[in-house]
Amino acid sequence: MDIVEFVASSALILSLLLLLKVISLQKQLNEMKSTMDWSNNRADSSVLPKSSLSSSPSSPSKNRAGSQSNIDERLRMLTASGKRIQAIKEFRKASGVGLKEAKEYVDHLERADR
Repeated sequence: MDIVEFVASSALILSLLLLLKVISLQKQLNEMKSTMDWSNNRADSSVLPKSSLSSSPSSPSKNRAGSQSNIDERLRMLTASGKRIQAIKEFRKASGVGLKEAKEYVDHLERADR
Protein backbone atom coordinates (compact mmCIF):
# COMPACT_ATOMS: atom_id res chain seq x y z
CA MET A 1 0.00 0.00 0.00
CA ASP A 2 2.91 2.35 0.64
CA ILE A 3 4.16 2.05 -2.95
CA VAL A 4 0.71 2.89 -4.35
CA GLU A 5 0.47 5.98 -2.14
CA PHE A 6 3.97 7.05 -3.17
CA VAL A 7 3.16 6.66 -6.88
CA ALA A 8 -0.12 8.53 -6.46
CA SER A 9 1.59 11.37 -4.56
CA SER A 10 4.33 11.56 -7.17
CA ALA A 11 1.76 11.69 -9.97
CA LEU A 12 -0.13 14.46 -8.19
CA ILE A 13 3.01 16.54 -7.67
CA LEU A 14 4.07 16.02 -11.28
CA SER A 15 0.60 17.06 -12.47
CA LEU A 16 0.75 20.26 -10.43
CA LEU A 17 4.20 21.11 -11.77
CA LEU A 18 3.02 20.54 -15.33
CA LEU A 19 -0.05 22.70 -14.71
CA LEU A 20 2.15 25.54 -13.46
CA LYS A 21 4.34 25.24 -16.54
CA VAL A 22 1.32 25.30 -18.86
CA ILE A 23 0.00 28.43 -17.14
CA SER A 24 3.39 30.10 -17.51
CA LEU A 25 3.59 29.20 -21.18
CA GLN A 26 0.03 30.43 -21.77
CA LYS A 27 0.92 33.78 -20.22
CA GLN A 28 3.98 34.09 -22.48
CA LEU A 29 1.89 33.13 -25.50
CA ASN A 30 -0.72 35.77 -24.67
CA GLU A 31 1.99 38.44 -24.33
CA MET A 32 3.51 37.44 -27.68
CA LYS A 33 0.09 37.49 -29.35
CA SER A 34 -0.61 40.93 -27.95
CA THR A 35 2.73 42.22 -29.22
CA MET A 36 2.18 40.69 -32.65
CA ASP A 37 -1.33 42.14 -32.90
CA TRP A 38 0.01 45.55 -31.99
CA SER A 39 2.83 45.21 -34.55
CA ASN A 40 0.43 44.10 -37.27
CA ASN A 41 -1.91 46.99 -36.56
CA ARG A 42 1.02 49.37 -36.64
CA ALA A 43 2.37 47.92 -39.91
CA ASP A 44 -1.06 47.96 -41.58
CA SER A 45 -1.67 51.63 -40.96
CA SER A 46 0.36 54.69 -41.68
CA VAL A 47 1.51 57.18 -39.07
CA LEU A 48 0.59 60.84 -39.27
CA PRO A 49 3.26 63.16 -40.65
CA LYS A 50 5.67 64.77 -38.25
CA SER A 51 4.14 68.24 -38.65
CA SER A 52 0.66 67.16 -37.55
CA LEU A 53 2.02 65.41 -34.46
CA SER A 54 4.35 68.12 -33.26
CA SER A 55 1.90 70.94 -33.96
CA SER A 56 -0.48 69.94 -31.19
CA PRO A 57 1.04 67.79 -28.45
CA SER A 58 -1.33 69.44 -26.00
CA SER A 59 -4.36 67.84 -27.64
CA PRO A 60 -3.48 64.32 -28.77
CA SER A 61 -7.10 63.24 -28.97
CA LYS A 62 -8.01 65.65 -31.79
CA ASN A 63 -7.82 65.01 -35.54
CA ARG A 64 -6.12 61.60 -35.58
CA ALA A 65 -6.34 58.69 -37.94
CA GLY A 66 -7.10 55.21 -36.64
CA SER A 67 -3.41 54.37 -36.64
CA GLN A 68 -2.68 57.22 -34.26
CA SER A 69 -5.27 55.91 -31.80
CA ASN A 70 -3.58 52.48 -32.02
CA ILE A 71 -0.28 54.10 -31.10
CA ASP A 72 -1.95 56.01 -28.27
CA GLU A 73 -3.49 52.78 -27.02
CA ARG A 74 -0.05 51.12 -27.01
CA LEU A 75 1.50 54.13 -25.24
CA ARG A 76 -1.21 54.06 -22.58
CA MET A 77 -0.63 50.35 -22.04
CA LEU A 78 3.11 50.91 -21.62
CA THR A 79 2.75 53.84 -19.23
CA ALA A 80 0.16 51.97 -17.17
CA SER A 81 2.64 49.13 -16.72
CA GLY A 82 5.39 51.54 -15.63
CA LYS A 83 7.30 51.51 -18.94
CA ARG A 84 7.24 55.26 -19.57
CA ILE A 85 10.66 55.44 -21.24
CA GLN A 86 9.74 52.64 -23.61
CA ALA A 87 6.54 54.52 -24.50
CA ILE A 88 8.56 57.64 -25.34
CA LYS A 89 10.98 55.60 -27.46
CA GLU A 90 8.17 53.91 -29.36
CA PHE A 91 6.39 57.20 -30.00
CA ARG A 92 9.62 58.73 -31.31
CA LYS A 93 10.16 55.78 -33.61
CA ALA A 94 6.58 55.79 -34.89
CA SER A 95 6.26 59.54 -35.38
CA GLY A 96 9.77 60.81 -36.04
CA VAL A 97 9.52 63.60 -33.47
CA GLY A 98 12.29 64.63 -31.10
CA LEU A 99 12.77 63.52 -27.52
CA LYS A 100 11.19 66.63 -26.00
CA GLU A 101 8.07 66.43 -28.18
CA ALA A 102 7.68 62.70 -27.52
CA LYS A 103 8.02 63.21 -23.76
CA GLU A 104 5.44 66.00 -23.81
CA TYR A 105 3.06 63.85 -25.83
CA VAL A 106 3.38 60.87 -23.45
CA ASP A 107 3.04 63.22 -20.45
CA HIS A 108 -0.16 64.62 -21.90
CA LEU A 109 -1.58 61.14 -22.52
CA GLU A 110 -0.85 60.22 -18.91
CA ARG A 111 -2.54 63.38 -17.60
CA ALA A 112 -5.57 62.82 -19.86
CA ASP A 113 -6.01 59.30 -18.46
CA ARG A 114 -6.12 60.47 -14.85
